[in-house]
Amino acid sequence: MKRITTLLLAGILAMSTLVSCGGDGGSSTAEDSKTSSADTTSTESSVEAAKVDGVNLEGFPIVDETLTVSLMGPKAAIHGEWKDLIFFQEMEKKTNIAFDFDTPAAEILEEKKNLALNGGTYPEVMFACNISRDQQVKYGSQGILLPLEDLIDQYCPNIQQMFEETPGLRGSVTTPDGHIYALPQQMTLPIALTGTIWINKEWTDALGIADEDLPTDTDGFKEMLTRFRDEDPNGNGEADEIPFVIFDDANKGDSLYSIMFPWFGLLSAEFYADDAGQVHFGMIDENAKPAMEYIHDLYAEKLIDNDCFVTGSAEATAKGSEGRVGAGSHALPRFVFGNMSIEEEATYPGIGALSSPVNPERTTTRSSGVTQGTFALTDKCSEETAIAMMRWVDYLYSEEGTIFIHYGPEGYIWEHPDGNPDLYRWIPQDDGRNTEEVRGGEITPDCGAGCPKWFKDEYYNMDDVQEQARKYWCETNCWPYAKQPLPEMYFTAEEQAELDMLATDLTKYRQENASKFITGDKSFDEWDSFVEGFKTMGVEDMIAIYQQAYDRWAEANGK
Repeated sequence: MKRITTLLLAGILAMSTLVSCGGDGGSSTAEDSKTSSADTTSTESSVEAAKVDGVNLEGFPIVDETLTVSLMGPKAAIHGEWKDLIFFQEMEKKTNIAFDFDTPAAEILEEKKNLALNGGTYPEVMFACNISRDQQVKYGSQGILLPLEDLIDQYCPNIQQMFEETPGLRGSVTTPDGHIYALPQQMTLPIALTGTIWINKEWTDALGIADEDLPTDTDGFKEMLTRFRDEDPNGNGEADEIPFVIFDDANKGDSLYSIMFPWFGLLSAEFYADDAGQVHFGMIDENAKPAMEYIHDLYAEKLIDNDCFVTGSAEATAKGSEGRVGAGSHALPRFVFGNMSIEEEATYPGIGALSSPVNPERTTTRSSGVTQGTFALTDKCSEETAIAMMRWVDYLYSEEGTIFIHYGPEGYIWEHPDGNPDLYRWIPQDDGRNTEEVRGGEITPDCGAGCPKWFKDEYYNMDDVQEQARKYWCETNCWPYAKQPLPEMYFTAEEQAELDMLATDLTKYRQENASKFITGDKSFDEWDSFVEGFKTMGVEDMIAIYQQAYDRWAEANGK
């Protein structure tokens, strides 16, 4: 593993001293004077060459005098005030760039962002604002968002390196008009890109199910859930077990589809591309009916929590805390089964990719690792501000900068164990808060918002038994079988307008009707008419638009 560099947060000042050699009495000869003058001119020229519009092109600070820049970003519920976060305070010390913050609550960011962009009240910098691909096309074409590609090529070596080392990434953030209007976050960490179903270790032990015997196909998964339901694994003598819990209160079935559709060869309930580059709409593919019948059977036999469509995360975790849950999908076992020691949590196994009778290949999905629209500049920037901010953000794509924005400086929530620079571990908090609460409340906006950075797999070297277990189960049962539904691709303004006209009604139709097949409110005798309904609503036209966009992406990336 690469060494995780200890962060240096003080400004780095380059000092140079000119020495003139005098003769007797301190006077200099004409030749000495000429040499001194030449040295001074050369030094001044070098200093001038290292600056553009008052911006230092190497090292820190980025500007000599404090530059204050207006910035919009979302304040998540877990965040402290952005002006008080250690990340921004230390970056100001390092760079001499300060911010005038506009931080609407995350839940109203989209509304505030659109009001600002449409009303002309937007700031110079949009940070972690989730500027979507269609927004990049729209506001870039209007001249509100500045093209960044020339600034990247001139002033951003770390971003250039990221593009060089990540095939297809530059094309995935380049709009159809050839410009880059917003920078991404790029992650290559498998545990951040795939989901895991955690299994109750106490229950598998009680039933004699060894870790190596965990299911690898849909029949085995159903069999395990059935044993959870029928064989009293919690040992209380009551039939109160919930074999599989999922919280889907806001998603109308989408959480179930995202987990289970891939087992049937469908990478999404909506649009995805197969291995040959052919775009599909999952809910009308031929394997959709057997996938939905399988989910319905689990629901009807109470192998899935029948409250799943009205259950939120807190309610699901509460059921796990009562010792009633056998399996569930979340970031960590503690969020499924309730609080436990990390040593105990590390024993809980995880699965993700299963095969099925219609899909003999174990399959799950993965994200691209790209978070779109994490940083953009607007036309309110002066040339000096644009160059300075590109140097500022480029630092976040270095190893040191990525670790800094992601975790903060050493000593707050992490440390090198026993002084070993190749490892790091969490520092327990004395006040009862967990590391995420401290991370988002005091240190960085990167906890709760998608910020610009380049987080490589080799940066993640946690000396923590639970984190190592999480990594193991992901790399064993998820990552080798994970496929990305679609690449990061753009639509033209005309394509986006047609999609916008059709998408809302089509998604509403899918969500409201598909869930009825799961609950039994619709018979599968109605399946064919359900599929025809999508075609009547223009799904085939939407598939054609997605195919055009995919083909452009494939051509641009040599696929």
